[in-house]
Amino acid sequence: MHLSVAEAGWLGSPHHKENHIIRIFHSLRYRDYAFFWASDMLASLGHFVQEVALFWIAYEITGSAMALGILGLCGAVPRLILGAIGGVLVDRYDRKRLLILIQFATALPVFIFIALYTLEALAFWHLLALEILNGSIRAVNPSASQSILAELVPREDLLNAVSLYTIGFNFARIMGPSLGGILVLWIGIGGCYWVYAASLILSGVGLVMIRLTDKRMLNPEQNFVREFKEGFRYVWGSPLILCSIMAAYTFGIFIVTYHRFLPVFAKEVLAAGPDGLGLLMAAPGLGGIVSLAFLGALGERWNRGLLLWTTTTVTSIFLILFCASSALWLSVFLLAVVGAGQVSFRTISRVIIQIEAPRELLGRVMSVFNMDQGMRSVGSVVMGAFATIFGVSVGLALTATVSLIVTTTLFYRLLGKINLRAGA
Repeated sequence: MHLSVAEAGWLGSPHHKENHIIRIFHSLRYRDYAFFWASDMLASLGHFVQEVALFWIAYEITGSAMALGILGLCGAVPRLILGAIGGVLVDRYDRKRLLILIQFATALPVFIFIALYTLEALAFWHLLALEILNGSIRAVNPSASQSILAELVPREDLLNAVSLYTIGFNFARIMGPSLGGILVLWIGIGGCYWVYAASLILSGVGLVMIRLTDKRMLNPEQNFVREFKEGFRYVWGSPLILCSIMAAYTFGIFIVTYHRFLPVFAKEVLAAGPDGLGLLMAAPGLGGIVSLAFLGALGERWNRGLLLWTTTTVTSIFLILFCASSALWLSVFLLAVVGAGQVSFRTISRVIIQIEAPRELLGRVMSVFNMDQGMRSVGSVVMGAFATIFGVSVGLALTATVSLIVTTTLFYRLLGKINLRAGA
């Protein structure tokens, strides 16, 4: 059964007039959701600490910026290849058990790294192999995590739950790298990996505390290939979901990896030091968190398709304006708006998928959406080529312009079927 977003109360009930930030945190009154949220944020925080240590040691070993790009590619490609396939597993099996298994299994490459590092046998090819292993294990994690949200809270609180989930991730994205930089100095590379291992184990234990019981009945005659195709077939026949997913892919290729070029902007365009780079890096996350506090109010007035179109447009336009800026604080503000647009778009898209997609297809549909994370590996190459050919400011402005044209065309052509002005 398909519920309209308004029927499901997806962006907040009109009779709730309290502060939007307070309303978002109301999701924590649900015990199982609270355990899930805390566990996920803890694991995310550990991941960003580990990521700083990983890229630091990789650069120490190789002295090559290209090596860092290859390392990122090794982590992203498995998610692109295995992400959609993992959606079938999410729909077949108990999502809680899958998440617990993923958390504990992810600790395996972490302990292998610790052993190699302690024995002073670590080589760059070890890092590449471990990133491929880690990316393969965690390919299912985004789909399982986002699919289980609808089972932890009532539908009228779903946007609040997704918003708080996103806030937790963005908090980890802001704090994790800063904490990782400090810990590299205090406890070293190996210590950072021990912190990550501890966060994974504690996260797994937290997920065990969830009382959710999956009542789905498994069909022994299920066919993996047929189930895989069913997910894509459903997406293709759902204009709003298809548009969200195609826009996410476009963002992945032409927008999202702009942050990798911020050091160039800080040094060559804005003449700022490390402190200025820190402000630029933090701005999108802060903007994303602030945007979620106001998403409920916007949603009561705007329809789904138009809100998605607005967020994709705002993100592209403000990234173009950022590329034209030569003032640090103006650039920080513009990046905050870019982050607000990105986070709002993904939050709205996730809620729409969780409400519109049938429960038996939810994991597969969400996994198709999450393949945009693998598209970022393509995006790094595309944006890097544009930046090399045209210069970083003009190059990234051009990729943002391409994104604006593509997403506008997508929404105009596909969402015309469901009448943007009237709302679906």
